[in-house]
Amino acid sequence: MIDMITKRKHKVAIATEDGNRIASHFRAAPLFIVYTVRSGRLSAAETRTNTLTSPAEEGECNTDCWKVMDEILDDVRVVICSGMGENAYVGLLRRDILPLLTDEEYADNPLAEYLRGRACHRLYE
Repeated sequence: MIDMITKRKHKVAIATEDGNRIASHFRAAPLFIVYTVRSGRLSAAETRTNTLTSPAEEGECNTDCWKVMDEILDDVRVVICSGMGENAYVGLLRRDILPLLTDEEYADNPLAEYLRGRACHRLYE
């Protein structure tokens, strides 16, 4: 599935604390680095500030989670982060957005693995 996605033009968002370290929770991430992928290669990157940041409650995805997707990441097809609840995970899948959860501390490695079609992935917390 990942290989099919990486061949088409799309955007990948990485939830970060500071633009480098992966945020511990999707909804509470202060910044998202959004990469444009074309033919399996990065063609652009931008930083988007999460103006809807709220404390994450384990297993919860209230309306803030969907506001983040609708208002900040409305053009994104893949989300990479460290954690998210079941409701967010399943909700993203239902919106045809691929959630990838990683234990990596920094954004570079999971992004590189994703571009190779080998994204490390674990289920929601």
